[in-house]
Amino acid sequence: MAGAALYGAITVGGRVFAQLGFSLFEIAITGGLFGALLLAPVVAWRRELRIKRRDADIFVAFGVMGAVLQLGQFLGIVLGVPVAIVALLLYTQPLWTVLLGRLWLGEPITRRKLGALALAAIGIVVLVGPTGSAQEHSRLGLAAALVAGVMLAVWIILGRISALRGNHPITTTFGYQVSTSLGLFALWPVLATWPVFTGMSRFDPGVFATHWQAVLIYTVLVNVMPSMLVMWGMTALEASTAGMMLLLEPAAAGLLAWIMFGEVIGGQVWLGGALILGSNAILLVRRGTARAVRESD
Repeated sequence: MAGAALYGAITVGGRVFAQLGFSLFEIAITGGLFGALLLAPVVAWRRELRIKRRDADIFVAFGVMGAVLQLGQFLGIVLGVPVAIVALLLYTQPLWTVLLGRLWLGEPITRRKLGALALAAIGIVVLVGPTGSAQEHSRLGLAAALVAGVMLAVWIILGRISALRGNHPITTTFGYQVSTSLGLFALWPVLATWPVFTGMSRFDPGVFATHWQAVLIYTVLVNVMPSMLVMWGMTALEASTAGMMLLLEPAAAGLLAWIMFGEVIGGQVWLGGALILGSNAILLVRRGTARAVRESD
């Protein structure tokens, strides 16, 4: 939960960097690139923290997923979609985790889960449907945030798999940061050729030097620290439980956006957000009830 609270500043940080003149690519790569540089000496010093060959599949997947996640969650911000709406669309994540858990891990989809999925779908329609409060904003930005929500679910599942293999949270965090940075650099030439990303794919190292204080704060407090906290939590928590705990992030993001930018949260955002978060709460209650029954037995 502490990691989720800190993660609430990710989308807010993206808005700050956009106002400072960072391109989409520069915003997307900041956390991973400088997070990896920050952790590299620690990983080099402690042999047991180094990435093992057996985990190459995890970190290759991290690279692909992480690049799409970073670009997706910040594209909406760059295109002017309010932080609260981007954060809420990102946090359709636990529902994608349910679906991916069925496909990848064979976890059953119960009637309660189906009800939660239906409630979340209604919430998305309220947010971005024909009369939704998000309708006035970029459709590309909204779609990107939804795709990022799916990628966030993949991030949680991969993090749990890494924890089950016995990897230290620092190892998983470092591997994710490195893989994501490499994935973004691999996509960089492709982005530059797409008209929709015109002006968004610039990479100027000078911008990081000019705003090094903001980059340092963002890297440590909003990327490295919350990632290690969440990965540490997943050494003892199932992926679905960790996903539910992360629901604190959109609430923190909305509050920070209101404090820093004066973003007004309209009635349809409240309603759509309540439906999305409520659907995930249903899943959490179900888990808690099942655990209580097992413990009583």
